[in-house]
Amino acid sequence: MSASLYLLIIIIMLLIFFSAIVAKSSHEKDTFSDINTDEWECPNCSFHVQVGDHCIYCGASKQQK
Repeated sequence: MSASLYLLIIIIMLLIFFSAIVAKSSHEKDTFSDINTDEWECPNCSFHVQVGDHCIYCGASKQQK
């Protein structure tokens, strides 16, 4: 095997290694921990809101129970 083939294999292995490190480190952060994921129906326009506290269509806020 030539040296360029070895170099290509090393570059591919390093790419796989670094992508695994990045995937693992980004998984530890809970990106959506501050978003309310309770589903609710907007009292003004009857839109079924799946994420958040505000309706995206009419801007109404979620009513607290």
